[in-house]
Amino acid sequence: MKTAAIVLTKSPQVNHLLLESLSFVDEIVLIVDSAPSTAILTPRQKIYFHPLNNNFAAQRNFALKKTKAEWVLFVDDDEYVGTELRNEIFHAIDSKEFSGFRLHRQDVVYHQPLLHGETGKIKILRLARRHSGRFVRPVHETWKVGGLVGDLRSPLYHAKDHFVSEFISRLDQYGQIDSQTLIREGKPFSWFRLFIFPLAKFKLNYFLKRGFLDGLVGLFLAYLMAVQSLSTRIFQWENKK
Repeated sequence: MKTAAIVLTKSPQVNHLLLESLSFVDEIVLIVDSAPSTAILTPRQKIYFHPLNNNFAAQRNFALKKTKAEWVLFVDDDEYVGTELRNEIFHAIDSKEFSGFRLHRQDVVYHQPLLHGETGKIKILRLARRHSGRFVRPVHETWKVGGLVGDLRSPLYHAKDHFVSEFISRLDQYGQIDSQTLIREGKPFSWFRLFIFPLAKFKLNYFLKRGFLDGLVGLFLAYLMAVQSLSTRIFQWENKK
C-alpha cells in the first residue's frame, strides 16, 4: 500500500533529520510557500510552490492533489517521525476498517517533553486515506475525514526550541486570520470574550491542565496561549472599527 508524506514548509531546505525519518514512505511531497509556481521532480521527492495566502486548509488541500498514494501522512518541517511511530504506521495502513488515524504530537523544548497543558495530550488527525476527506478552516485547520478514525499510540515529535520567538512572530498572522474565522462561525467581538477568554485560557493551561508541572516552559506557554486569545479579540475589535 503506497504512502506519501506531505511536508508544509517555507523553505525547500528541509531538515535532513526529518527527511531521514520519512525514509519509510514511498513519496515525499514538499509544499513550499512564497515561490514561483513550478514543480521540481526527483525520483522520490517532489517540490511544489504554493503561496499560503493566509489559508492553511487550502494549502493542505492543494497538497492532497499532488500525490496518488493511497495513504497520506502530513508532517510539519519542525516535526520528526520516530521508529516506534514508523512501525505503527506500517501496520495501521494495512487496515481496511479505518479511514484515518490521529497521532499524539509530543512537544519537545530543549530536550524536555511537555507533558501537561493544552498541548500535552493533544492528538491530531495527520494520517488518512487520500480520498477520505478535505481540510476546513483557514487557520487551526481540521482534516474532515469520512469513515472510522483510530488513534496511534507512538508520538510524533515536535521540536519547539525557539517556541517563544516563533509564537510571537506568528501572532499577527494567526490573529488576523482567526479573528475573521470566528466572525464567520458566529463568534463576533464582545467585551466579555475580550476580558474573560484570555484569563480562562491561562487558567486552563497552567492550573486545570497542570502546566505548572512543566516548570518555566509550562508558565511561558500558558502565558503565550492567553496572549494569542487576547490578540485575536483585539483584531476582532479593530476590524469592527
